[in-house]
Amino acid sequence: MGEREALETRAGLVEQEEEVTLKAYLEALMAGLRLPSTTDNPRLDADKVPHKVFEVLTNRDFCYLSKSRVSGYQAGVLSAADQALRQAEPIRFYYDLGGGYHASTQPGEEEVSFDVGLAELFVLSQISSFASRVRRFYPAGVKFSLVIDNMCALLINDIPLVKTLGYCTRLRALIDEMDLASVLDVLVESEHISVADFERTQALTVGRNGSMTLTRKQHDNVERFLGRPCDDVEAFGRTIRYLEVIDASERLLDPLIRGVHMTQRATESTLCFRPFPGGDSRIQCGEVVLTRNSKQKLYPVLLTSSNRQQYVCRRYQFPELLSSLIPHVTYAEPFPG
Repeated sequence: MGEREALETRAGLVEQEEEVTLKAYLEALMAGLRLPSTTDNPRLDADKVPHKVFEVLTNRDFCYLSKSRVSGYQAGVLSAADQALRQAEPIRFYYDLGGGYHASTQPGEEEVSFDVGLAELFVLSQISSFASRVRRFYPAGVKFSLVIDNMCALLINDIPLVKTLGYCTRLRALIDEMDLASVLDVLVESEHISVADFERTQALTVGRNGSMTLTRKQHDNVERFLGRPCDDVEAFGRTIRYLEVIDASERLLDPLIRGVHMTQRATESTLCFRPFPGGDSRIQCGEVVLTRNSKQKLYPVLLTSSNRQQYVCRRYQFPELLSSLIPHVTYAEPFPG
């Protein structure tokens, strides 16, 4: 066997071993996705439930903030939990998940993606885990709405609604397939709010950001969500548009948010909720992939146009294990050094 053939054989064996390891990881993920049918745990006293919900919600599994930093969000969570408790209803949570697509990890070489994948599977797993923990002491449980602001995607980056609605259809199908409809639904911006609504609301905010200076990081962010390179003029214009449209979107969506509003990254008014284990970033900014840490243990990481060059990526398919809605799972091997 020649040197080239030996290298190819070795590479093939490595990929086979990778596939086996990935499959074992995904099997464990899928096994933990299903909600338990019943709970035999004793109920808490009613006055203790809201505080226990906040304690679980701010556990490190779901929240990256320190205990001191989460204190400012406590009153809102306690109020929502207390209201649900009085009505013996699920505690409502609204969780922002982006505009209905994933940004390109290689703008100009790779288009934006409208697939559901490992990222969405992790989001469902995180919510399922949280819901299961709350049901142990509050049988009415929780109800999450995944908020998709696809009108923002249209008005900021010219992403057609038909594309983002296709993503929403697949996301809803994945929720049904995982038997999680009892704790999860999808709130799609374009199903409630029109372009005319935005035009009326934006008239109140246009022109406030004209003196802003664009950073390189902001420019790169525009390109990843467009899926292509652009010049400074276009990047600046779309960034200004982003600020105006997002402000209008928040105003228009506010009447539909009737519970705890959460985001993947904490803001002044919204508590964070990790979209995947260890996550503190927005899944719509790229692709969630699996890689290894220094101890060779698999863990998820967000691949974006900022860190894509640090990895060699290989895609694997697991049609017998994962939903047919998920086309592939990516393993990202860090470059040495």
